[in-house]
Amino acid sequence: MSGLQVAMVGATGAVGGQALKALLRCDEVDRVTCIGRRTTTEHPRVVSRVADLGNDSAVGMALPDRVDVGISCLGTTIKAAGSKAAFRAIDLDAVVRFAAATRQRGATHFVLVTSMRAGPGAMGLYQRTKAEVEAAVSAMAFDGVSILRPSILDDEGARGSDRPAEKAVLTLMGGISAVIGKTHKWAPIRVSIVGGAIAALVVGGAPRGVVTYASDKLHQLGMQVFENKAFPGAAAKRFSWDRGVPQKGGRR
Repeated sequence: MSGLQVAMVGATGAVGGQALKALLRCDEVDRVTCIGRRTTTEHPRVVSRVADLGNDSAVGMALPDRVDVGISCLGTTIKAAGSKAAFRAIDLDAVVRFAAATRQRGATHFVLVTSMRAGPGAMGLYQRTKAEVEAAVSAMAFDGVSILRPSILDDEGARGSDRPAEKAVLTLMGGISAVIGKTHKWAPIRVSIVGGAIAALVVGGAPRGVVTYASDKLHQLGMQVFENKAFPGAAAKRFSWDRGVPQKGGRR
């Protein structure tokens, strides 16, 4: 049997770009199909397709005949999107549409990046929307759904200065992390670590049910990329789904 066929959206973003780099270090991954508004990295194992993420048919046609694992690193802000409706069209509708299309292509595992404090009762629209997309994807017939809820992201300079509020909070939290520890679930986390965690989860196999990962668990997974330069599959499997936290109703 050939290696894993992975499909992802959000590969041109800060987290997605790091996830793609990490995936390409995994021998178990045969091909990554990236779908979005613009093309991404040129690589023999990457297929980059431009598609309208707001159109069911366009998303379906952009996918290969077989998908083993779907990944969504897609996300924006209300300010960047221009309106609350436009934000939800990306962070909710487009992600759900893509997840459903990968399931139709046979995907058994979906990896979803959302945010810490995502919840239906959250005060902010951002966190409530993330909770909605978590619920929608979790309700699909995947064998396993891995939900990543990173704390504030250290983009390592990838996004420049277009998110000043995040930069300010990152500076503040950087000081706090000196007290609580750099790998605490509330401490800032580098996008390269999150990207490595995504690759580890893909190679490690689908969880049983729905499992969430906060930043402390993401550090455990993601650091394998740096501690094992060749990123051997065995390292990823040692840090697979069971390090996470099953959601209520999920299977262990």
